[in-house]
Amino acid sequence: LTKVGAPLGNELRGPKMITCVVATGSDGYAVALSLAEVDPDFHANQIIVADAKDGQPLAKNGPYQLVVPDDKRPARWVHNLASIAVEQPH
Repeated sequence: LTKVGAPLGNELRGPKMITCVVATGSDGYAVALSLAEVDPDFHANQIIVADAKDGQPLAKNGPYQLVVPDDKRPARWVHNLASIAVEQPH
């Protein structure tokens, strides 16, 4: 997020609070997270981009998977993660 200039920490305020992170899988499945959800200054739990589980490659769910650990259902988990985009609605 830092590499693409996403507003984080003290920069994330005001109109920037509607900025979203969109994660898309190779099958077209996509989820949106608010930027505040992935910013450690706002949210205690980390969103994970995993490349292994128990030390083993992800196999059918890989090579990368987005994991949202505190979700009660894994509906925002993205298997075969293909892209992550930062978007601000107009």
